Amino acid sequence: MPQFSLKRMFSVLVVLGAGAFASCQTTQGNYADPNKIEIVDDRWNESDARLTAEQMIGSALAKPWIKEFVREAEGKRPFVLVDDIENRTSEQIDTKALFEAVRNELLNSGKVRFLDGAQRQKILDEYKYQQSGVVRQGSAKGPGKQQSADFFMVGAISSQVAEADGYKTVTYQVEMRLTNIESSEIAWTEIKKIKKQFRRSRFGL
Repeated sequence: MPQFSLKRMFSVLVVLGAGAFASCQTTQGNYADPNKIEIVDDRWNESDARLTAEQMIGSALAKPWIKEFVREAEGKRPFVLVDDIENRTSEQIDTKALFEAVRNELLNSGKVRFLDGAQRQKILDEYKYQQSGVVRQGSAKGPGKQQSADFFMVGAISSQVAEADGYKTVTYQVEMRLTNIESSEIAWTEIKKIKKQFRRSRFGL
């Protein structure tokens, strides 16, 4: 057999052997407790978001702004429109997930109502479609019945990093607030701080 054929056959066997070895490998995993507090590294993580959301929810439900609004509005619950949370850190943080966690608990408490600002343009488009004549007469929805927001929910997340004596400290600060749309008064605000410290290895963090 020619020499080049032996080399080619050897190369094919090596490739096939590597493929067979890879196919025999399995990935092992297990479900983790989503409520367990974990510090994986020096960056914002799921535990940080959950701890922050818990404090924000408890504070928002306990402070007097809801009772004051209900009294002045003759028993009506406030409508809240989630605006945005500003990410002032250098990390890629899913701020929407944090807002969603807070919104869901406040909504499920039955004390606060939320408007879906993200769907407003789609709702307007749907109005136009339903009013175009293609929908059965009498069942079409139209403008003029939407609720107006009473409060904007906004916030910001920032971080500070300090390194000294072989330690690296990361401090996050999350601020959320509700602004009365009619008066521009801040009706509620809360700040959550999370401080994490790491001992630096010779390879760094």
